[in-house]
Amino acid sequence: MGYERVLNNIFGSTATGVRFAQPYAVGQSASSLGLFEGNTYSIGMSYTDNPDFNASARVEYRDGNQGNNTVITAAAAGKISSALTAAIRYKQAGGANQLLEGLADTANLRVGLAYRDPKSDKLNALLKYEYRQNPSTTPDTLLFGSGNGSIDHLFSAEAIYAPSWRWEFYGKYAFRNSNSYLANNFTANSNINLAQLRANYQLGYRTDLAVEGRWIGQLTQDYSEFGVAVEAGYYLTPDFRIGVGYAFGSADDRDFTGYRSAGGPYLNVSFKVNELFGGFGRQKVAPPQQQESVNFRF
Repeated sequence: MGYERVLNNIFGSTATGVRFAQPYAVGQSASSLGLFEGNTYSIGMSYTDNPDFNASARVEYRDGNQGNNTVITAAAAGKISSALTAAIRYKQAGGANQLLEGLADTANLRVGLAYRDPKSDKLNALLKYEYRQNPSTTPDTLLFGSGNGSIDHLFSAEAIYAPSWRWEFYGKYAFRNSNSYLANNFTANSNINLAQLRANYQLGYRTDLAVEGRWIGQLTQDYSEFGVAVEAGYYLTPDFRIGVGYAFGSADDRDFTGYRSAGGPYLNVSFKVNELFGGFGRQKVAPPQQQESVNFRF
């Protein structure tokens, strides 16, 4: 449990300039942001006693003379079997900002089921559902009472199959239903299909070749995008790869794996964060809790 109080508005001059009330700041201008007085109340909990299940939740409420704000986060993950893991995560935040009003709540729910056999790494798969409420919100006051909102439902399935150390195949299919609302009296609905295929061939210990194809389709509007890319990679370390490739056409979307917004040559750098930084991001299993000793008499 926590409580924080900002006693007075914190503005004035600093070494970088004068701080003043503003709805947002871009880049290095964040140093000009000030603080309004207010209170913050928070409560959270986490459960880590079971190595096959962990959960956490947190609620934070802020009030002040420039608006109120509530932030909710919750997550849980557990093993259904040695090869199946289920996870769920929820985030919700209300809009409150300096001089900016009319922001609707933003919410995100993710539910996933992952398959990975601990005895064999040939096949890994992920099944996911995601709900997004207002992922990109425009406040009402900026459009003189005609703000917009949106809701997305995403269903996706992806898998990695490696029959040998030389070959690796990746595939993903996703279906997204989107609803947009403008000024509370206009509604638009769209359905998007996303498909991605990638094949990787290991030439040697440090070099590989890859080819990838992406497709975006909106069948009701007879619209589609298709892109192909070829790439050659070199491993500086087993977990640090540099690739150079060429893309024929662009097909980019937030629900694809990787970034490809334009055709032409590109540079790709990938690495495993947890390996480069000594287990970064890995959650350690909590040690067994101390228990009262039991004496036996014979």
